[in-house]
Amino acid sequence: MREIMESWRLRQPNDWEAPLHWQDLLLWRNQIHNIVINAFSNAEYVGPSLHQLGYKEKAWSVNRLAAIMTLHGCTDSALTVLNTMYGYSAMEMQEAFVKIREQAKAYLDRPTELQAGINILATSNLDYFQPHHQSEVFRLKGLFQQALDDSLEAHTSFSTALCLWKQNPDGWLAWGQHCDRSYEVAAQQQASYQHQVSLAAQNKVQPPQPPATPLQPANYLEYAVYCYLQGVRLGNPAARAMLPRVLHLLSFDNETGVVGAQLDRHANALPLWVWFMWTPQLLASLQRLEAVHVKQLLAALAIQFPQSIYYSLRTYLLSMREGAHKATQELAKAKARAVEEGGGADYVPDSGRLAEISAFEMGKEVMDVLRQKHPQLGVTLEQMLQDIGSKFAPKSEERLLSVVTALLHRCYKVPFAGQAEVPQLLKQELGGVCRACLQGDSRAETPGAAPPSARSGAGGSGSGLGHGALREQFVRDMSPTEPSFPSTLGDLAESLKSWRNRLQAELDDKMPGQLWLEDECRGLSELVQRGGGSSTGSVEPVEMPGQYLAGCEVSADSVVVLEAFGANITIVRRHSSSYRRLVLHGSDGHARHMLVQTGQNWAQGTTDERVVQLMRLLNRLMEAHPQSRARLMAFHTPLVVPVWPQVRMLEEDPSFCAYGDAYEVNCARYGREVDAPISYYKKRCADEAGNIPKEVPLDRRLQTYSEICQQLVSENVFSQYIYKTLPTCNHLWVFKKSLCLQMALSGLLCHMLLVGGRSPSKILYAKDTGRVFQADFMPVYNERGQLEKIEQVPFRLTRNLATFFNGFGVEGLFATAIMNAAAAFLANNSNAQHVLSMFFRDDIVAWAARRTGKMGFVAGMRAETLKALSVNNVRKTLERTRSVSPAIPPEDVLPGVAVAGGVLELIDAACHPKNLCRMEPTWHPWF
Repeated sequence: MREIMESWRLRQPNDWEAPLHWQDLLLWRNQIHNIVINAFSNAEYVGPSLHQLGYKEKAWSVNRLAAIMTLHGCTDSALTVLNTMYGYSAMEMQEAFVKIREQAKAYLDRPTELQAGINILATSNLDYFQPHHQSEVFRLKGLFQQALDDSLEAHTSFSTALCLWKQNPDGWLAWGQHCDRSYEVAAQQQASYQHQVSLAAQNKVQPPQPPATPLQPANYLEYAVYCYLQGVRLGNPAARAMLPRVLHLLSFDNETGVVGAQLDRHANALPLWVWFMWTPQLLASLQRLEAVHVKQLLAALAIQFPQSIYYSLRTYLLSMREGAHKATQELAKAKARAVEEGGGADYVPDSGRLAEISAFEMGKEVMDVLRQKHPQLGVTLEQMLQDIGSKFAPKSEERLLSVVTALLHRCYKVPFAGQAEVPQLLKQELGGVCRACLQGDSRAETPGAAPPSARSGAGGSGSGLGHGALREQFVRDMSPTEPSFPSTLGDLAESLKSWRNRLQAELDDKMPGQLWLEDECRGLSELVQRGGGSSTGSVEPVEMPGQYLAGCEVSADSVVVLEAFGANITIVRRHSSSYRRLVLHGSDGHARHMLVQTGQNWAQGTTDERVVQLMRLLNRLMEAHPQSRARLMAFHTPLVVPVWPQVRMLEEDPSFCAYGDAYEVNCARYGREVDAPISYYKKRCADEAGNIPKEVPLDRRLQTYSEICQQLVSENVFSQYIYKTLPTCNHLWVFKKSLCLQMALSGLLCHMLLVGGRSPSKILYAKDTGRVFQADFMPVYNERGQLEKIEQVPFRLTRNLATFFNGFGVEGLFATAIMNAAAAFLANNSNAQHVLSMFFRDDIVAWAARRTGKMGFVAGMRAETLKALSVNNVRKTLERTRSVSPAIPPEDVLPGVAVAGGVLELIDAACHPKNLCRMEPTWHPWF
């Protein structure tokens, strides 16, 4: 009997399953427990352990059911279970403590009954409890006092809790959060007081009395960081979730540097693996005032886990090297000029340039430490990345095809119809491409051209845009100085389309679908690390790139070693761009497919890494939320491994394809022109001169959109493509459900960050799993550094997607997924605010760097300005998230609006023809 009862503790539903399942199971067990209690009620004939068996197991079941009810938000049911279901006066001390704890947690989630919860804690006799139980009771008491705005008593309760048991990680976390709140309040009061003092000085009146705060903001700030670090040291996952808050406070530390001092003092006691996920933020901090404190963490990582930071650190140094070199030369010239003019005694160097040089030097020092401690590993990794970055560049014909496609896209983007003349800006771009063809230089000023670092290699023979004869003919047809240059924009588009088709046909005929690694790069083909041996000569094996990005604890057995590269290299052509896909075989038996993407913009690459990191952190919040976890909701977060500033490896399964491929296949099947809807739209919206005004009448737009939907693009294109692609109805049902959830999550993120530009070629999905990856996912800021909405629709939910999901999918799965994800991001224990603050801190800096033309560093941005921009963007992002979260009214109030009112409004805005017709034609709103 004892073994059966103990096994029942292990045989239970998952925490995220519906409370009804738990109730059915535990209520039935409750009846069995009553039978056991009655059978063993006579203590004279049975032993004391059997006599207490039924009581013990019944109390555990009751407490467990109450905990699940509280987790799912059913606090009323939890209190009812705790108060009525047990039915006996005697209870084991451990279970009595659990009952008090669960009652307190239930009352904490009921703002109108906080006093009842604190009364239960106050009337509990703590003499029978162990010190760690007493500490937990005082921690809960402090949470109630905090909720009742009794800050001083909350500090006293948290202090008492940790005096009773210093190893209480939840106590350290709760006290740290309370000190953090007190710091924000004290800082706000101090700022308000200083503003009043300044106003009093201007008006020449007596200044007001200073606020009566027990401590200064700096004291609360120091205590908060200390408590957070102690919670991390004791292994609390919730405390580790506060690390972005610590980094945020470190970035905007006060004048005395209390946050940096606390980090220096206690960083050695923290496990190093907690910083794996925050390596990009640590590298970005090298450009700021906290660089001295961050450098020590990076150096420790370089010594103990060198491959966790090598790829990011190397790319960081390559991106900063040119800027630091120019800054050094400029400072030297300025100093020499000052010496010549007046002796140089009053010369003051530019602080921004000095900081840029210092950022590069600190990163270089960390790299020197890594290479000094791991010399052979550094050589092996450097050679591997050199081969990957240089040997897998697209061929010249592939680059020319990419340039032609980009130019054709520009023709469709300009606000002119086919009968208009070719714009001067487009002529300049064509002239630059033709000059690059004549000079054999692939560095054209058009998107799609390969970077200089990718021009050498196996694919770069004849390093121009196409071979000689092809280049000459392209220049004759496309050069603005030639007499055969098209006279109108429509003729230019037709000429570019003919060149695109010609190049595609030539590549299909001459280029194989696969290449051999041995022919392309013998060095990578000889990299074999099996059975503990290595062909590289390094004592330390090369590990699988990107495995540390998840931020999980690692051990010697859990590290995946890169055993070998696959023998075949797949050529991937997507939207007229060509990439090479490598296969990396790991020691865990899995093969990772990595796409080598060249010609990447450094700013876009770092933005993609930040967005993927943000999605990875939001996945943790959805995993902790029962409703989103029950639906297996999670963003697809592929590995992004930087190789060079313009080259990266992106994890991508071979089953991924673009959403626009379905439309292209449909057009090829029925013999239609892919760009016919765009040409038709521009022709109908243009005036007699061929100009498309900025404000086209809505009626004309709507009529044109309706005609395209009726005559050119059907609403079943994507559905027919998927029906003919997937093998069985079971596959179709699973794929449809997964794709609907993934598009809902992508739509929510687009709404949160106001991201647009979701054209069909930028939405990638996996045919086998339905996972979705959004390419070129970049937020847009206005001149004031605030997120700006640039499109009429909040996300992409066009006719073909809505038809494929059908009404049940859109109003059921799609809307429910957005609501549950938003509820997970806004949960009580969520760290979404701190995660977003770190995201915006680095993204705003990168945006400012793009505006100033500098790579990786922004001189002159004050910490106060950056903090204000970050805080404001976080606040507005959370407001948009709150607008689509479930609108659940209090229990005693009738609902005034629909629970899903905000989500349904967004869906209506995304699907409404009046909004879709106002989108750019290259966005393909009809598909």
